[in-house]
Order: sequence, then structure tokens, then C-alpha cells
Amino acid sequence: MNWKSLLIPMTLVTLILGGCENPLVLTRIDASSIPDQSYDVTAYKCYKHRCYAVLFDIPDDGVDVFMDNTRSTREMGLDSPRNYVDRFDNEVKHYSTIRIGDQNDEVRGYLVVSTLLRYWIRPLEDGIAVSVELDPSYRNTPR
Repeated sequence: MNWKSLLIPMTLVTLILGGCENPLVLTRIDASSIPDQSYDVTAYKCYKHRCYAVLFDIPDDGVDVFMDNTRSTREMGLDSPRNYVDRFDNEVKHYSTIRIGDQNDEVRGYLVVSTLLRYWIRPLEDGIAVSVELDPSYRNTPR
């Protein structure tokens, strides 16, 4: 089979997958861009050093953004993001900040996550679920 015979199927697959609308808009931002207001805060900590994630859900906006891994998470209540971002800057050093928007790109929350973790964000009927776990490539690295 030559590459020309694969061109049509590959084009169709690209069009089909490219036409699927993602109901969430995830954008990497600088942590200092998180507006300083009160959020429903959920923290994730794994057994490894510098392995954190913090989820900031905008309260009372009609969309619940939550972490679905309850074993390693703790709800912190309403709080400002500054103390958490300062902790990431001082202790974690290598992290990403994700702005979570709905299909209309309306902000629903923020995720600050160590690069030692991997994450999935997916829409559900009753909100937006965030899953966080230790990256397996880090788990297998000798320390």
C-alpha cells in the first residue's frame, strides 16, 4: 500500500476528529493572572514531595468544578489564590496554571498543578470534573 492510498482515509479521520467540538476551553496562563477573589478551593497532595494541585472553583456560578479523586484531596473552603500560588512559587517551582472555561469560554475555575502530576478535565452533566494523579514516568524514576 502506498502513501497516496492512505491520503483519503487520513483526510476523513482528520475532518471527523477536527469537527468534534470540545465543550471546554482549557488555556495555560500565568498563575498571577488568576483574579484575586474568593474561590471554593480543593487541594490535592500525593505522597511525593512537591506533588500538589489546587483547584479554584468560582462559587455560585451555576457550574460545579470539582476534583473527583477524593482519597488524596481536601476541601479547603472559600479562600483567595495568593497563598497557594506563593506556596507553589516557593516550594514546587515547576507547575502549570490552567484556566477552565466552558464552551462559551466563560471562566469556571482554575487549576494550579505540579508538573509531576498529570490531569484530565472533562465536562459532566452536573459540572466539570478534574482528575489528578502522579505521572507514571515520575513514579518509575529512581530517587
